[in-house]
Amino acid sequence: MALGAEDIYRLFEEQRHSRTHNSDVDLLTEDWAAQQFAERYAGKLLFCHDTAKWHEWSGASWSPNRAGVAFQWARELARELCQDEAPKTRFIASKTSFAAGVERFCRSDPTFAVTIEGWDADPWLLGTPGGTVDLRTGELRKARREERITKLTAVAPAEAPDCPTWLRFLDDVTQGDAGYIRFLQQWAGYCLTGDTSEQALCFAFGGGGNGKGVLIHVLAGILKDYAVNAAMETFTASKHDRHPTEIAALRGARLVTASETEQGRQWAEARIKQLTGGDTMRARYMRQDEFEFTPVLKLLIIGNNKPGLSNVDDAARRRFNLLPFLFKPAVPDPRLEEKLRAEWPAILRWMIEGCLDWQANRLVRPDVVKVATDEYFTTQDTFSQWLEERCVVDRGNPYRKATTKELFDSWSKYAFGNNEPVGSLKAFSENFEKRGFKKLLNVPTGLGGRARGFAGIEVRADHSTGGRDED
Repeated sequence: MALGAEDIYRLFEEQRHSRTHNSDVDLLTEDWAAQQFAERYAGKLLFCHDTAKWHEWSGASWSPNRAGVAFQWARELARELCQDEAPKTRFIASKTSFAAGVERFCRSDPTFAVTIEGWDADPWLLGTPGGTVDLRTGELRKARREERITKLTAVAPAEAPDCPTWLRFLDDVTQGDAGYIRFLQQWAGYCLTGDTSEQALCFAFGGGGNGKGVLIHVLAGILKDYAVNAAMETFTASKHDRHPTEIAALRGARLVTASETEQGRQWAEARIKQLTGGDTMRARYMRQDEFEFTPVLKLLIIGNNKPGLSNVDDAARRRFNLLPFLFKPAVPDPRLEEKLRAEWPAILRWMIEGCLDWQANRLVRPDVVKVATDEYFTTQDTFSQWLEERCVVDRGNPYRKATTKELFDSWSKYAFGNNEPVGSLKAFSENFEKRGFKKLLNVPTGLGGRARGFAGIEVRADHSTGGRDED
């Protein structure tokens, strides 16, 4: 006679109850062992399906476990559950495949299963070995499992920012500029957060031995798990897209550093906008499916050569901060970074205070940064240089006008001669409109015809491309 659903359920419950109290019942399965595993290790392990990694609660964070702890614990549990079983059952449970099966069951158990979006979700919490810092207040408190923090700084913050060697170093490299030091402190504090509202990056430039390398080593060293050092090619233009695993490595990083720019390189402007502007990006880890994430990183790049910009607009001016490092000590201290390492806890507290200052006042750019940044944009704005050198600009004169083709021919020749990308005619016209030039539909071509163009501008006679409108 066929058993009904209620009969099957009753028999299963009887066997499960008997299993607990009677070792003679042969009901040891991977599924049942996985249930016992979940009851025992809830709150101690989580499995991320996007990275295919187990994370273990350390008391301060959910740290990725690379030693196969879940498999080892499954082996230990299997041995424990079958110690009073028949030899055949003990043999089956001792096989590698049994422990691996238990571990596989547990990966999808709601007790353990998480996705990448659940990690480090609060941008204002900072994991440290001594607990979690709430960056909204600067207070250090006990870490909590439910906040799912996976990253830690190298040290816990000291109670006070007592770091005389660090402050003396900053005084040297800024040549005593208090406003510059404040900006560096605010920037360092901003890098502690997962906030990207400034949509900014810093480029520190200058010759060797002037402190910019020390700055980047100290900040990245303190931030530890929150910092990633990336290849400079990630941020400069190339003919090929970066591998998606390189982009995936930036997920969750709050400070990304890069160094040593090659002369003549151009910024990968679209990618930098994505990375610093809060745009969603797609990436994947090795042998894993693609996923989407929103970068929370701040870029700090050092180099002697400044990459070029092809698009100098308000967004670019808002994004870039040029930090001059021009001081060079007469006698460098070879043990400086070692001395600074002893001050890391106090420097972290100094960074936290900078974070509070930044939240209250936003980034306060000092004159030295403004001047260096403006000078950089002046050298990069080839379009403005072309307007000044090759055109007569008279916006208020309705009789001064030029066809788009005449202007574009002149620009193309100038850009080519300066090793700059010419760009498309459409982008060229849009650039004119952004700069406030009035668009016209009927500019005379010189042979009785008419064409599109702009008012308030002419190509200088000594640089005219003459006669090319008819081509």
